[in-house]
Amino acid sequence: MTVVEPSEVVFEGGGRDVAADWFRQICALHDSVFSVEPFAWVPEMSPQHEEELKSLMVLPGFRSTIARQRNRLVGYVYGHPLAVDHGWWLDFTHPLPVDLVREREGRTFAVISLGVLTEWRGHGVGRRLMGELLRDRTEQRAVLSVQPTAVSTQLFYQHLGWRKVGRKGPLPGVTPPYWDIYVRELNIPNV
Repeated sequence: MTVVEPSEVVFEGGGRDVAADWFRQICALHDSVFSVEPFAWVPEMSPQHEEELKSLMVLPGFRSTIARQRNRLVGYVYGHPLAVDHGWWLDFTHPLPVDLVREREGRTFAVISLGVLTEWRGHGVGRRLMGELLRDRTEQRAVLSVQPTAVSTQLFYQHLGWRKVGRKGPLPGVTPPYWDIYVRELNIPNV
């Protein structure tokens, strides 16, 4: 699916094919966004991201959406359905309600990464990327993680209707060791 906006930004959604076609640019944009403040970054994160994206692209239900202006990537988002036995709900600083952490097949879609070039922020690109990614999902809810120092990113997600449910960590060997977890119900207006 391709949608052309008046601003000449094209949004393309799909699965592995879209991510594979734009793989190098997604990885470069990821590094340029997350390697600067307010994000915590270590050089190992670049190759780790590449390997993670490669492994996620083969999962059933993997979905990605990109925003481009001509042949230049200006933003991306991707995710996958959360497996019932996934460790997403472990290692929180405070206990979470049982009904929140109870997974079942098809309950949760995990948004793994969203990145938008600095000069394109504030123009609706991130909102549109997220909306396109989640529009046709059949899961009940979506979940994502945000670095605690990324206050403006957290405000962006809150503006889109996401709610913070807790802080995960400390996670040994992970940068940063703490992550704020957000949840949003799906199939409601104004995603």
